[in-house]
Amino acid sequence: MMCGILILFIVVTILLKIAELYLRTLRLRNILQKHVLITGCDSGFGNSLAKYLDGIGVPVFAACLTESGQKNLKARCSSRLMTLKLDVTDEKSIGEAVQFVQSKLEKGQELWGLVNNAGLQVISAPLELHSKSAIEKTLQVNLLGAMYVTKAFLPLLRQSKGRIVSVSSDAALIAWPCRVAYNISKCGVESMSSCLRKEMYHVGVSAHCVEPGAFKTNIVYPDEMASQLQQAYNASDKEIRTFYGPNWLEKWKETYKNILPIQNPDLSPVTDAIEHALFAKFPKARYRCGRDCQYEFWPMSLLPDWFSDWYYAMPAPDGAK
Repeated sequence: MMCGILILFIVVTILLKIAELYLRTLRLRNILQKHVLITGCDSGFGNSLAKYLDGIGVPVFAACLTESGQKNLKARCSSRLMTLKLDVTDEKSIGEAVQFVQSKLEKGQELWGLVNNAGLQVISAPLELHSKSAIEKTLQVNLLGAMYVTKAFLPLLRQSKGRIVSVSSDAALIAWPCRVAYNISKCGVESMSSCLRKEMYHVGVSAHCVEPGAFKTNIVYPDEMASQLQQAYNASDKEIRTFYGPNWLEKWKETYKNILPIQNPDLSPVTDAIEHALFAKFPKARYRCGRDCQYEFWPMSLLPDWFSDWYYAMPAPDGAK
């Protein structure tokens, strides 16, 4: 009896998985008429996504922080792509972006997608070495900026019953040491997305998260992370520097350098995931991108906390007893 129930359960599970895989392949029509706004297009995922979507004919609003970012992107894309300057932490800049998008949408056109991609990492050090300004800047751009932009564009997205795709991180699965502010910002983005799915459930707007692993972007740049650590260490109080010590400092800087060989220079797994979230009939709530995220970080997040605490523990400070 129990054996029969088990076999039935396995068969039903397999059939449901096959059905899910099929449904995920179904695509929306007329994607060439679906306008998408992407933040943080100066470099990295946003830059690659803007070029990719433009290449397949999607009308893109590419928001850049700098004029040079706009100029470089325009030079590499078709005339269909429209760039705009956007500081996601500035209310006036966001308001101007909304007006710009509205002015460019012709009669009958709608904003279909918003991709919250703008992000940064300004410090890679233990919490004791975090400055107030570093914490605030990280949260302002990575979390609050995404919230501000989403709030501003929701009226347009409600009209189209469109999609909100937010770029999170493997940091939402594993709380990496020495990245407290960054980890918090990405967990917050995940929470925002989950809340929006419930708030917009009867409205028709859906929200999705993309969780990249170690990809070669300006966010995860080993030399810069080591430099950030050194600067934070130098700026800290003497007692804190003495406790952590030069040996710990060099060990942790070496750890950052070891990230370089595992970084994937091919950003297409992330851009493909975002494109699927935007234009699939049945998109996922979350997309885990990269083998490290799929086969290490996600399974590790399911194990008891004591194990991941031990496995990913920061090297012991010189003053630890």
